[in-house]
Amino acid sequence: MEYNQLLEQLESQRQVIKKRMLYSIGIIIVTLLLGLLIGNSQGIVFGGIIGLVFSVAYVGSSASKYKQAFKNQLMPLIIAKTGMDLKYDYKDGVGKNTVMGSKLFKKPDRYHCEDLMYGTFDDVQFMASDVHMEEKHVTTDKDGHRRVEYITYFKGRWFVYDFNKEFNGIIQVREDGFFGGAQWGLNVEKISLEDVEFNKKFKTYASNQHDAFYVLTPTLMVNMKNLEKRFPGRIYFSFIGSQLHIAIYSSADSFEPPIFKPIDDAFVSSQVEDILILKQIVEELRLNRKIFKQ
Repeated sequence: MEYNQLLEQLESQRQVIKKRMLYSIGIIIVTLLLGLLIGNSQGIVFGGIIGLVFSVAYVGSSASKYKQAFKNQLMPLIIAKTGMDLKYDYKDGVGKNTVMGSKLFKKPDRYHCEDLMYGTFDDVQFMASDVHMEEKHVTTDKDGHRRVEYITYFKGRWFVYDFNKEFNGIIQVREDGFFGGAQWGLNVEKISLEDVEFNKKFKTYASNQHDAFYVLTPTLMVNMKNLEKRFPGRIYFSFIGSQLHIAIYSSADSFEPPIFKPIDDAFVSSQVEDILILKQIVEELRLNRKIFKQ
């Protein structure tokens, strides 16, 4: 299917979703009114629940088809516009074990990942995806009723790059200043670097002070500050083994089709820019410089 034809098909599906959302509002109102006719609060609640369940199923089926068409058919065309040789799998993501290997966060009780992209740029291998991590909280009220809820402590984009400079230990640079590696039994110290502005913006921890000064050069610190300015939310860096992890806690979902506005040239351009970040990180952090290779 040609690009313009696909956009027309997606727009048609989007309009169906909008109409179903309007119909659903009417359905919920009708079921609430029927509940009122019963004449008690239970009837109102029951009617509202029926209307809500039906509406979610009614809208959800068309929304799911719209999303799958966008990710299966349009996303490959958008990726092609970047000129990058990328593999994309919206059902997969950066694995839990890989994320835990960064030692940036504690182990989640619930983990989800999607929108995996991976490839090589200028001899640097990378992968990235959306990652969502939650912690289980269990509370019991005075009547003994048990309540379970899951609290998000990270939701955003996760990048993994080959750093090509192995060293014994770990270096973490965190915007929130909280070192999450204590549970991993890591013996680290807080490092103050030569860049005063960098020290104010980030907190740096390393298992070896010499490695921190060797890896975090003045140029790299400037580029890390510039990278931080580009992204909303908090940013985290972990240099460990031969990998660089960059985690951006933005609470956003990447590469999702819009519901309330059309997929136009401006939207497609924004998706292209989001994908190009993958190679821009390589360039801006100079991960492709041979000096980093042993």
